[in-house]
Amino acid sequence: MYSIQCTSDIKPLFANTKRWDAFSGGVPFRQVAWLEPWWDEFQGKHEAYILVATNQSGALCGLLPLYRKASSPQTLCGMGDNNACTDFVSILAAPAEASRVCDAIADFLIENAHSGDFGWDFIEIDGVSDSDPIMHRFSSRLKREGAIVEAQSRMHSWFLQSCGSWDALLKNLSKRSRRKINSYLDRFESNDQLEIRMASSEREVDEFTEALIELHQRRWNEAGQRGTYADQCFRKFIFRVAKQMFREGRLYLPVLRFNGAIIGAELGFISGDKKLYIYSSGYDLDHAELEPGRILNTQTLKFVHEHELFGIEFMRGDEEYKQRSGAKPTRVLQMLVVAPRWWAKIYHTVWLANFELKQWVRRRIGREPVCVVEMAITT
Repeated sequence: MYSIQCTSDIKPLFANTKRWDAFSGGVPFRQVAWLEPWWDEFQGKHEAYILVATNQSGALCGLLPLYRKASSPQTLCGMGDNNACTDFVSILAAPAEASRVCDAIADFLIENAHSGDFGWDFIEIDGVSDSDPIMHRFSSRLKREGAIVEAQSRMHSWFLQSCGSWDALLKNLSKRSRRKINSYLDRFESNDQLEIRMASSEREVDEFTEALIELHQRRWNEAGQRGTYADQCFRKFIFRVAKQMFREGRLYLPVLRFNGAIIGAELGFISGDKKLYIYSSGYDLDHAELEPGRILNTQTLKFVHEHELFGIEFMRGDEEYKQRSGAKPTRVLQMLVVAPRWWAKIYHTVWLANFELKQWVRRRIGREPVCVVEMAITT
């Protein structure tokens, strides 16, 4: 049996970093190093809505970090959403207790949907992995108790499993792929003007992060788009995360220099589940002939095998290079939960009509419709 409490006082929970992170499954985007800077930068007028599961002895057994939007209707959102594109959002609990904690949290939400203190009309959670059985169970439990759950997907995350060693990888590749990888390695090693450097001090973390942001922004701006890092709060958030990950020995931040100037950079995090999560990258279009992106990607692949990591998680986005690398896709889901309340269901009817109109428009203009996903307990 678990007791569920809802609290808006998140600081004591963040302060107990070791206990919080023990429930993360090693995923960096569920951990304090990611969520605390996010909350500090994006809290605004929103209120934390953290569901805390404890056992009969009062010991912490699980968490679901949400926040209540400072707007109407009453909407709860997954912590880490919006521009941060936080993936692998889930209920946090030890594997042996996760199913029961999940059921207890779902029951609490249903029982308190109408309450004055903890009531809600909608729950919006972005960044759920379609391969997460606990979130499928969460959906099933909510639906069984009268809520409506909609799930849709616009893109995938991509995971490339390592082959155990660099030699094993090369042996498993086709001749064509092996030639390509060796050509990028040879191009780098034979050019004295090229240098790869990993951030090894907080000063370099700042310098390399700034370079990555500028390269990333320039690429998007030249395509006529604003770019994620145009948001100053988001910049501050990323700088804080990068420094914290560096202090914990989990930051992956290599840059590629040409004649001393940075022409490519990648930002990633090494997780407790022995994966390398590649979160962001930037490349100088003025040096496209050097293919800095492919040189860095090849070096990243080598790094993962030399350090005996389980693989590379390329995160959300369906860029061609991810599929070309041999990575396997998993749908990234956006969940919408509608409370078992008449007002929320009327509002949802309007939302659904608008969604179907957008789907029709997408088909008319030749765009792929958003994939609607039926979430249920997987077997």
